[in-house]
Amino acid sequence: MFSTLRLTLLGLAAALTLSCAATTFQNLPTPDPEVGPAEDMCRIYAARSTQMMGRARTVELIVNDRSIGRLGEAGFLCWDLPAGRTVVQALFHGAVIDGKPVETVFGFDGEGGKTYYYELRVDSSTRKSVARALDEDGGKALIAQRNVPEIR
Repeated sequence: MFSTLRLTLLGLAAALTLSCAATTFQNLPTPDPEVGPAEDMCRIYAARSTQMMGRARTVELIVNDRSIGRLGEAGFLCWDLPAGRTVVQALFHGAVIDGKPVETVFGFDGEGGKTYYYELRVDSSTRKSVARALDEDGGKALIAQRNVPEIR
């Protein structure tokens, strides 16, 4: 009986953990993919990698102290921002027992009228978060595998 109770509780905990990480949402409207960014703006797409490491974590993206949204496992975020240099912060949030989020910060220096793609993941050997710039083909392929974010 003790083993059955333990397995039931373990299964419930796993289901709750996986269901919490599933949703991708964005706090601002997603730009029209059929219309490129204005000449003084650049567009950023960000998505999780397909790796297994860190799948239970959601990734919050923050630019200029504003939360862009959170990435679940199967979504992407897309937003426009003024051309030039800015800092993007990615926080990989885990379970409460996991402690504070794993963070990566990367500088972004975008040209007006251009689109940029980033893949976010947790490095399996160092357990640190990584943001990797992708070329246009690689970025479009990654985004094509992902779902449009829910707007909040």
